[in-house]
Amino acid sequence: MEILYLSERRRISVDLTVLKNLLARSQSYSVAPVSFEVIDATATVDDIPELHDRVIAGTAAWLSIPILTNDPVITASRHVKTIWR
Repeated sequence: MEILYLSERRRISVDLTVLKNLLARSQSYSVAPVSFEVIDATATVDDIPELHDRVIAGTAAWLSIPILTNDPVITASRHVKTIWR
């Protein structure tokens, strides 16, 4: 959803087709469905106002994994851990 949003606004050069092809060739990534469990986890994220960022944070919280980001709002969230290299 985030890639679609940013791509449509021409803020990034990657589109969904490129992303799907990259993910299909990689064993390092998996796609998590937006399930009711993810929605419930997203509903608890009350310190990230932008919806797509909340879904990303909710998914990471549900999976108990950190997020690779330098976004200051996500990094400041008490609901997820972030890493940036």
